[in-house]
Amino acid sequence: MKLTIEQERQITAQYQYIKELATLKYDAEEKREQNLIQQSSQMQTAFSFMTAAVFAATAICIEYRGKLTLNFFLIAVSVVAFLLLVSLFLASLAQWRWKTEAFPDILDMKDTVVNDPEWEKLTIKYHQINQWIDLVGKVQKKKAKINDRRVKLIMASMICFYLSIGSIVISFFIGVMKLR
Repeated sequence: MKLTIEQERQITAQYQYIKELATLKYDAEEKREQNLIQQSSQMQTAFSFMTAAVFAATAICIEYRGKLTLNFFLIAVSVVAFLLLVSLFLASLAQWRWKTEAFPDILDMKDTVVNDPEWEKLTIKYHQINQWIDLVGKVQKKKAKINDRRVKLIMASMICFYLSIGSIVISFFIGVMKLR
């Protein structure tokens, strides 16, 4: 079916609009990836400060422990350290660069376009735009899936981090109760 020039212009305008939306989505996914990696890096920094604070405070607490046993401190510090290590592991895993869909090499793209049996179709602007949308769409979809995985890892890391803070607070109250 042969399209009129006006129909072809309208279809091209539609595809151009879809291309603009696809560009926005892809750029947003790129920025999201960078933000997630930065957030996991900040979690690692928080882990470092928290670990230093816990071990510095532990030495002081053991020295002035009063009636509290060393077993109490061993258990309390072990729970906190375990949760912090899990938090660190998850934050580090969130920074991992997983294998993703990549754009084909330029020469491969050229061969695909030039050697396409329906090459005449690719001389029409909206077919070119459609091919671009399909290509970027594949890459963006895989990026989104990986970023969703990063979000889950960061959330789990944060939960472990907050649980470690909670276990410090609980240990403190247990220690205060035992000293009475």
